[in-house]
Amino acid sequence: MKPIRSGRKLRRGAMEMFPALESLGRIRVKVDKGFTDEATGVGNIEYFSPGTPEIPYPTGNVFDNPGLDRRRAILVGPKAADPQSVALDMLHALPEVDPKYNQLLQEFGESLNDEEIRYWYNDAKKEGWWDDGWGGYEQYKKNYVDGKLRNLLFEGTEEDFERSRYNPTERDLVKEHEPAAFEKFQEIQTYLKTPKKA
Repeated sequence: MKPIRSGRKLRRGAMEMFPALESLGRIRVKVDKGFTDEATGVGNIEYFSPGTPEIPYPTGNVFDNPGLDRRRAILVGPKAADPQSVALDMLHALPEVDPKYNQLLQEFGESLNDEEIRYWYNDAKKEGWWDDGWGGYEQYKKNYVDGKLRNLLFEGTEEDFERSRYNPTERDLVKEHEPAAFEKFQEIQTYLKTPKKA
């Protein structure tokens, strides 16, 4: 898939994919060829919440919020410059402005196996991938729930899954082992894809 270089086209494509994202209003999407895995050490797409002037990365690089007046914004590198990646990253902002989505997200998180989340939390601390200074277990769980949902929503070929670092079998695993979570995922997916009534 050829990357899109226009932030406006990416934003429009993301909103077409998930009309519920229209609730975000004036969120800016900026493509930056310097925003790469190598430059950040962790990824190539980032959501900036309102009031976040910049984000430092493990490499020592610092990237400024591309939003005017520090509004919500997505900074995206060339490898992630596709509408689906932008739409999935915009989901970080949606709970702030959409109470219904926030409720569905909370219910999805509650339906997941807490023992499994605690297992991965302890493993991440042991391996040095998580520091409790970042918010402890509650923040880890929030990140885990968010990542699980984005993985379930992701669609594409095997190569797309590999490039985006998502598990292509996640839907089948959740459907088989966590049916209540799978039902909540389906409810969220329907909500995101349904255009809002004027």
